[in-house]
Amino acid sequence: MNAVFLGGGSLRLLPIFRGIFAKAPEYFRNGEIRLVDLKVERAEAVGKLILACPEYETVGCKVVWTDKLEEVLPGTDVLYLTMAARSNPTDTQSFFLSNRYGLHSSDNLSVNGAFLSLRLGRIIFDIAKKMEKFCPDALMLIFPNPIAVYSHLVNTHTKIKALGICGGFNNHRFDLTRMTGRDEYDSGWNLIAAGVNHLSYVLRGDYRGADLYSEVLPKYLNDSWKPIECDSPWDWARDAMRHAQELFYKMYKKYGVIIFSSEGDGSAHIDLENAVKFQINRFGTGEGFDPVKEGIIFRENTAKAFAKVIEDSKHPEKIDWSAPGGNYGKNELDISIPIFRALAGTEPMRIVATRPNYGAVRGFDDGMPLEYSMDICGKTVTPVEDLYIPDPFFGLTAALADFQRLQSEAIAAWDPEIFALALESYPLHQFTESRRNYFREMFDLYSDIDPHMLAAKNFV
Repeated sequence: MNAVFLGGGSLRLLPIFRGIFAKAPEYFRNGEIRLVDLKVERAEAVGKLILACPEYETVGCKVVWTDKLEEVLPGTDVLYLTMAARSNPTDTQSFFLSNRYGLHSSDNLSVNGAFLSLRLGRIIFDIAKKMEKFCPDALMLIFPNPIAVYSHLVNTHTKIKALGICGGFNNHRFDLTRMTGRDEYDSGWNLIAAGVNHLSYVLRGDYRGADLYSEVLPKYLNDSWKPIECDSPWDWARDAMRHAQELFYKMYKKYGVIIFSSEGDGSAHIDLENAVKFQINRFGTGEGFDPVKEGIIFRENTAKAFAKVIEDSKHPEKIDWSAPGGNYGKNELDISIPIFRALAGTEPMRIVATRPNYGAVRGFDDGMPLEYSMDICGKTVTPVEDLYIPDPFFGLTAALADFQRLQSEAIAAWDPEIFALALESYPLHQFTESRRNYFREMFDLYSDIDPHMLAAKNFV
């Protein structure tokens, strides 16, 4: 099989390749890895490190790198997007701004995520159009946020099939294990979920054969339950993991439902006041922040990180390949691994990913962008049966899905009026003058966006 990785100089890729080679070597055996990056020296560094890592010996595929996408699209089976729209100082400033208005910020399920979608949206749309010409049967895997917007855009407005894949896919294997008293990853959880990316709900499942809702959770989530303290070098991370456990417990006790994965921008829609307090404690409201200085620091740190990897790629024999974490450690938990195993066709894999509904989740139109459980084997994608949204959360889920659908429609038509409608459809603090002021300040913050789309400011 042949796969193009766009954003092929990304520092997150090498650990994922090591994990894929270890867990799914059959996918790339006798195939080709094609790394594409505008900064080709970064893609070259990643390529050389792939060739040097110990797991490569089990695969032996060809690895190439280039800055010209059209050269490597013919014959491609999968195109994997790993670009990013976030950058500082704008990203940090968006947190300050959201904190002042009592809203949360993120690169995905938020107003800030909507603005970020305009940075990459047309690029992804144009890539899909090129795929129609050079590799029309290839699957696009979309990692950058907001993945639901881009997945809807590609599936609905081009002939290319796409899946939005989320790094939070494995969060529940930490979250639920912590809820039951252990601060560790456990692969024994087998869950069915549906919702929107970062805010899906566990409909049913089991832990090593024991039913989740009738056996496992009642045993642990009783009146004496308390969150466990989690291991992390950062205070904010320990606070976030404790808060996630407490929210899961409250949801279970009140609604009999828990969230599939604990990303804060999703759960913020259920627990906004506490989410904003947590965000303010972590980021503050921006007093004394120097955006020019922070922008320089961000660019310098990014350049240093890439420069080190480029230099290390010249002497891979000096790398300690057994060391965990970092830019070279092996990542065997990424959602890419079961996807590539499934695409190889050796066995079906059940994952949770994002694409238009296509009749999978009852009560939603086919075109609504949703996240849900599905089985993948080769090129066949089959939604799990009996998917729905729990009653207390149906309206919220529908509003968030429509918020992301409208972003996709705005990008496809490149229409500022539709983008303004997308912002208006966002369901928190809706139809208030305060929120309109928040929108206007966000337009000022994202002044780098195409001026044509910035005209949406006139419609909010």
